[in-house]
Amino acid sequence: MDDTALNRVLAALPPTPSADDYRHIAHQLLPYIQAEVPAMGEGESLERLRFLMQVARRDLGLARIIEGHLDATQILYEARHPLHDESLYGIWASGGPADSTQIDHDSPTGSGKLLGSKPFCSGSDIVDRALVYIYSSEQLIDIDMRSAAAESRLHFEAEHWKAPAFAETHTWTVAFDSLLVRPTQRIGQPRWYFERPGFCLGALAPAACWAGGAFGLVDHVRQQTLKNGHAKAHLGAMVAATTSMRTMLAWGAERIDADPGNDGGHLFPTALLVRHHIERGCADILDRFGRTLGPRPLAFDAENARRVSELSLYMRQCHAESDLEELGVHLEKHPGFP
Repeated sequence: MDDTALNRVLAALPPTPSADDYRHIAHQLLPYIQAEVPAMGEGESLERLRFLMQVARRDLGLARIIEGHLDATQILYEARHPLHDESLYGIWASGGPADSTQIDHDSPTGSGKLLGSKPFCSGSDIVDRALVYIYSSEQLIDIDMRSAAAESRLHFEAEHWKAPAFAETHTWTVAFDSLLVRPTQRIGQPRWYFERPGFCLGALAPAACWAGGAFGLVDHVRQQTLKNGHAKAHLGAMVAATTSMRTMLAWGAERIDADPGNDGGHLFPTALLVRHHIERGCADILDRFGRTLGPRPLAFDAENARRVSELSLYMRQCHAESDLEELGVHLEKHPGFP
């Protein structure tokens, strides 16, 4: 699949996609991803980020599904764990008080049973397989979601997700009921998921999606006839923000490719710096979008109203001042950074 075919697949997504649409289009993109989207940290990281921006520019819900698949398959690649090429993957590593997952190890074979609930599972019934982080044992595991559902060893709690944004990505809570987990399903050793250099590499991917979502809003503004100087000034500022975001993503990708093993110890602060810049640029574009076009695209245009609400929610994956504090601590210890 070349870029023309990629654009054709993305164009086939309807303006208001359903979960089935996301599943269908994501599976159609798998051959392109396998053939054309490079791994992070191998000299072409920017091409991977550009692909995510392109998907997000078309639809943020699809981007969430694809970003999770790319992250999961990158993890499997790093762990040298078998990959099912025709499967759509998710990665579910959110924790917090709503996460009650645990593995009951009561088998002499080293197998265990997965119990409890996991929140924020994007693509719950869309993905074929999921990498799930179990905080109680600090272990990442690979789950065949189709098989587990067929065995009635899990169910979905859709009612927990209240927002209309990303409703069709089925970001539900997944409750596991004594699902058998074998030793071969473990990905790396305990805590490997967080300690691997690749954790830093993957941190730029959501920012690329935020940027792509904002670019989609700017595309809409550029298609309008702007009748006053204030609106044209806002457009100029928005385009400047997109240019700046592209430059920051390129800078981050270049640093990743220069030190993929994080030998210098600067990759995560680099990602935090880029993510902060992208988050601020997106927030500025969201503000200027409304100030330029007024309430009409938010009230009467379902596609733009959905994009605004989804981008606003997606950006909250940035940890705001908490990330800035971590960046500031690093700057104090490394005054020469960046």
